[in-house]
Amino acid sequence: MNLDIREQLDPLFEIMGLLYVSSNGKQHKEQTIIELDKFGIDGEAFYNKNLKVIDKYVQAFQKHQMIEDSDRLFFTDETYFSVLLALLCENANWLTELEEVSEDRIREALLQVLIQEHSEQHGSAVEGPQLHVRSLDEIISFLEECPFEEGVKWKLMSLLQQPRKHMSALVSAVTRNLPAFEQACKEVEKPLGKLIPKLVQSIHKNGDKRFLKLIEFFTRNSTLHPTLIMPLGQVMYVSQCYCGLYVASLPISGNYITDSREYLLMRLKALADNSKLQILSSLKASPKYNLEIAEQLGLSAATVSHHMNVLLASGMVGIDKKNSKVHYHLETDNIRLLIDELERYLL
Repeated sequence: MNLDIREQLDPLFEIMGLLYVSSNGKQHKEQTIIELDKFGIDGEAFYNKNLKVIDKYVQAFQKHQMIEDSDRLFFTDETYFSVLLALLCENANWLTELEEVSEDRIREALLQVLIQEHSEQHGSAVEGPQLHVRSLDEIISFLEECPFEEGVKWKLMSLLQQPRKHMSALVSAVTRNLPAFEQACKEVEKPLGKLIPKLVQSIHKNGDKRFLKLIEFFTRNSTLHPTLIMPLGQVMYVSQCYCGLYVASLPISGNYITDSREYLLMRLKALADNSKLQILSSLKASPKYNLEIAEQLGLSAATVSHHMNVLLASGMVGIDKKNSKVHYHLETDNIRLLIDELERYLL
């Protein structure tokens, strides 16, 4: 794997994220806390201790942002926004060269993002030729197979029918808000000056083996950017990857506080969840990929993906790639260490 590690924020990714967070305000903060709680972490306490800088970053951006009513179409629905974010990050040259790009090329790039999304839901790497979908019937048929809600499918249908119109409006929203992003960066210049070198040094030392292994599975020649607007996220596209500047603060497997009480509580909470316990029991019999687990336990692929994220973060499962699919297996040594740790606490 050839990994190009950048030492500055990606303006495109940050502006898109800032526009989304600004459009969802308090709801975004509340959702972050809820997601932290799901990992067995006191979400509100963690946010107040570590993520206040995000509030400052967003507030500085909002003071200078330039929003038009038509922009809100792109930044109010999380799923639709995620598709657009992946599409534009993988085609950053469109910010300056969109007029030279054909509608067919924009449409094909969007289809590749949707194929990537479908592959991740089913635990397989993206391989093979791109689909060619142009007519209305072909668009409808393709979208019927996509794992999205109906409202999102309608937006995607409009985008596939008039790709240049919608992408021109999105590119305009991003470029219009570049000065606001620059002002926001000035407000958090001091913490950024500490966080980015710390993250880059950690990656160079192979600090987060789980994330680096996922990058190796799902991408080829990749560029890895630090991100502040998604401080706890780790995102992988085909060639662009993003790692949150506060991921190292989480009590998860691979971080410096993995022997902490928080990490123990996180693993115990995972074991206390019936679905996660069933998944571990299933993996005891044999390694499986996402869709196999979903079918065996009667869960959706998206639900299984959420559970696997927690189990991966807790170090109780690992991954391997077989026949272009990501298979999960038990990390038996880590489970034994958990049992030993409980024994030291209780006996």
